[in-house]
Amino acid sequence: MFHKCFVLLALSFISLITVASASAQTSITCSSNDGRRNYCAVDTRGGVQMVRQRSGSACTQGSTWGYDRRGIWVDRGCRADFVVGRGGSGGNYGPGGSTITCSSDDGRRHYCNADTRGGVALLNQRSGSPCTQGYSWGYDQRGVWVDRGCRADFAIGRGGSRGNYRPGGSTITCSSDDGRRHYCDADTRGGVALLNQRSGSPCTQGYSWGYDQRGVWVDRGCRADFAIGGGRQGGGNYRPPVSGGTITCSSDDGRRHYCNADTRGGVTLLNQRSGSPCSQGSTWGYDQRGIWVDRGCRADFRLGR
Repeated sequence: MFHKCFVLLALSFISLITVASASAQTSITCSSNDGRRNYCAVDTRGGVQMVRQRSGSACTQGSTWGYDRRGIWVDRGCRADFVVGRGGSGGNYGPGGSTITCSSDDGRRHYCNADTRGGVALLNQRSGSPCTQGYSWGYDQRGVWVDRGCRADFAIGRGGSRGNYRPGGSTITCSSDDGRRHYCDADTRGGVALLNQRSGSPCTQGYSWGYDQRGVWVDRGCRADFAIGGGRQGGGNYRPPVSGGTITCSSDDGRRHYCNADTRGGVTLLNQRSGSPCSQGSTWGYDQRGIWVDRGCRADFRLGR
């Protein structure tokens, strides 16, 4: 009798586990039959995985389907079955060491939700359009973004050499291929150094590249490799040359620009490079933030008299 009761209890326990597991992995069909973006409300905290495409139109994560806190979304005719709560390799919210595919098939910027705190690395470019970090792909707190036709596979939580959030001693490539200012997210507290200029346009600190709390920025066509957290002195804003070292700071657009530098030892203007005058207190100076230039001044400065 006791044995029979024990077996019944065990079977009941197994049934409860099965029910719980089934409820934790809900399946749902979501459709964009009108070719527009549609949301299917569901709790996506446990991750989402596409298990079966039902439409003739392609279902591509980050382009025609994805998910966020509002639920699963589908677009451009995608219709598919999804499993919720599985957190598989296709899941955006369960990315420890996993991979996702993110696409900009329409040439516009798209976000793929992912926990990027552990870093992101590009694994495989699938598009004909180039996938260049800081120009056509990157990531921030919102997730991985792609732009200008980039489509690629990314490793989430791997903290590879291209990772923005795990930059100690690593390198990133940052590009301004369209001639505009672009930021590449990086922890710049340990300093930044320009390692290799890849563009025909010059990469000049304080003019076409620099960095601040937001990350590394490039401008005016500069494209280069940068060492993050290496504490190198050559291009680093936070690790300026020691006493006797020099830095070039530019206001080529006529506006005030700061070049981060340790100015505690004083600053001296060595060589004016601009046609516009460089007059201390008027078009150049320095404070705790570093050296500033204004109204077209461009010059070489010595740190630490």
